[in-house]
Amino acid sequence: MSRPRPRPAPPKAHLWTIGRASIVGIVTGLAAVLMVSFRDPRDVGLYPYAALLALTAFCGASVLWITAFDMRERGTSGRMRPVRTFDIAVGLGLLAPSLYAFWRISGPLGL
Repeated sequence: MSRPRPRPAPPKAHLWTIGRASIVGIVTGLAAVLMVSFRDPRDVGLYPYAALLALTAFCGASVLWITAFDMRERGTSGRMRPVRTFDIAVGLGLLAPSLYAFWRISGPLGL
């Protein structure tokens, strides 16, 4: 009579993933664009606009950070290169424009 094998532990569920960071970043980036389109951000909406830009930049940086650690852990096989390229493009697409817009409003913010 053999003992049954214990079941392997389920993988850890990560709270912050590339998908979540991408979606949150895209939504906050679009909200920032809409905010600028419909009202002057130099008025009362300067600080919420800066907060949206900061959150978008954080999401882009976290996509790049998660991708870098995933590449280090799992490597880059031929099948994963297009996925990694897309992740890097999304991360840079969120990070670069939001940092540029934040740099443009840093003067009125007093930074």
